[in-house]
Amino acid sequence: MASSHTQQSSSSEDEDEMDLDNRPESGPLARPSTTVGNDGALAVVVRDANNWLQNIRSLREADVVILLTPVVVPISPDPTDLSDPFEPLGRSLARRHSRIRQVPYTRRNGITSTHLGFIKRGHIIILCFALRPGEQVPLEFADITFAVSDNKPCIIVVCCSPIDAAQVIPFPTVIQTAGYSPPALESTAALIFGEQPAAQLGQSLDQPRLWPVDQWNEARDLSSVLELWNQNINGRFTLDHQTLASLLRRPGYAKHYVVRDNRTGAVLGICATYLAYVDKEGEKLIASLAILLVRSTHRQLGIGLSLHSHAVSQLKRTRGVIRLQLGSTFPRILYGPPSDIQFNEEWFRRRGWQLNKDVPGQGQSTYDLLLDFGKWRYNDHSSPTKPVFRLCTQEDMATVLEMVENTSARQGRMGWFDQYASLMNIPNVKDIVLGIEDDNIIATALTYTPSCGSPIPSNLPWAGRIGDDVGGVTCICISQSPRGPVMTGLLNACIENLRSQGMRRMFIDGVAGGLDTFKQLGFEEWARYRDVWKDT
Repeated sequence: MASSHTQQSSSSEDEDEMDLDNRPESGPLARPSTTVGNDGALAVVVRDANNWLQNIRSLREADVVILLTPVVVPISPDPTDLSDPFEPLGRSLARRHSRIRQVPYTRRNGITSTHLGFIKRGHIIILCFALRPGEQVPLEFADITFAVSDNKPCIIVVCCSPIDAAQVIPFPTVIQTAGYSPPALESTAALIFGEQPAAQLGQSLDQPRLWPVDQWNEARDLSSVLELWNQNINGRFTLDHQTLASLLRRPGYAKHYVVRDNRTGAVLGICATYLAYVDKEGEKLIASLAILLVRSTHRQLGIGLSLHSHAVSQLKRTRGVIRLQLGSTFPRILYGPPSDIQFNEEWFRRRGWQLNKDVPGQGQSTYDLLLDFGKWRYNDHSSPTKPVFRLCTQEDMATVLEMVENTSARQGRMGWFDQYASLMNIPNVKDIVLGIEDDNIIATALTYTPSCGSPIPSNLPWAGRIGDDVGGVTCICISQSPRGPVMTGLLNACIENLRSQGMRRMFIDGVAGGLDTFKQLGFEEWARYRDVWKDT
């Protein structure tokens, strides 16, 4: 439902209606203040880090501006005046651009699916809040709007009196007004369209322009990113310069984004992303949001939000992406959010990531395990009818890849096919351990050592970081049920293969079930993560 002052279009995109609860929000609001800025301006720009106000000042005739306004108590002294208090803003904007769509929302229902439809079709989004004294901005409304806007210019207008200096509003473009009186809203429209100077707030808001997102540059940014990593992620996950460079350097398969300090060039935040093939046709991809870090001194300023929105937008536009992962498949920097590292779960939840359920993709616990070979407890009950285990040859690879593609897809273990395929036609094909039954391959596992020459350890750094005597096993595929007897026999064959290469311990990554069974066999938990992803 658009307000009467906005121009209506005959196109189908402008024919939506909303079934709104139009009852005003209860409770008094303070009388509008007469001044907000140092010079008495009724509307001021708190921040315009991405220069989004320039976009609205250069709108094309066909561009649509979506104006989301709260249903609020009228401030007119006339008790019979029940008009929308935000109509002056809509009218003022409409005088400057013909296609303004004003869409009300209620505090009770928030930003609904109907609003999201308007947001997706708009070119500029203006989201208004009307706050009572001492009330905080409902950041979840702004987060949803900003996330769905797909990195379109999104302007937050906060109407309140007095100004709450305590709350940081972590969005790139924020305007604050002296309440929602008609003069304040008309001043806001003029400010948005650049018809009056951008006054500054009375309190100190000397915040640098931190939000433009750039592609990372290894030569320029690596040392700063390493410092940022080790400040935020320490203990067992500490990295050195060479290992971090190896993990981030993936030409053609990785894109990393940074926000830099304008003055020093230091990286204030980074988002690292990767792509991995799912199938042999190379038509399906998994996209990993592997790292999202912001310097502790610059949090709650919108840096993480800008990086997240930009990265997700770029990944969704990549042809063939069928899944987004919070964490990384390969290279395995962190499988998902680690359990022992401080993590703002609510921040990610507001951006569509589910983290609190014990099911795949929504927070299921997943483990990295470590075994000292001296603690291995395995009883070999082999018989002529049980599987036999041997190392892979090039002649096996076509069958192995077909089996891995089918089994990993069935188990939701995306990215495994790519790892097996990387060993095709190189000597390290022997690092694959096979389980054979009735001349059929029924089980596979990838093994690696720190110096084996295979591409696998460069994608799985933690075994080598633990010690030079630690080998690894990864991407275990078993095609039949029950898996238990085959799994233990396969693990034993992997241990024998690694022991023959001088290893004394074995690292397994990404174990999502059967933890008690692994512990009974002698494994210890090395790290715990949450498995978080969503289909596109």
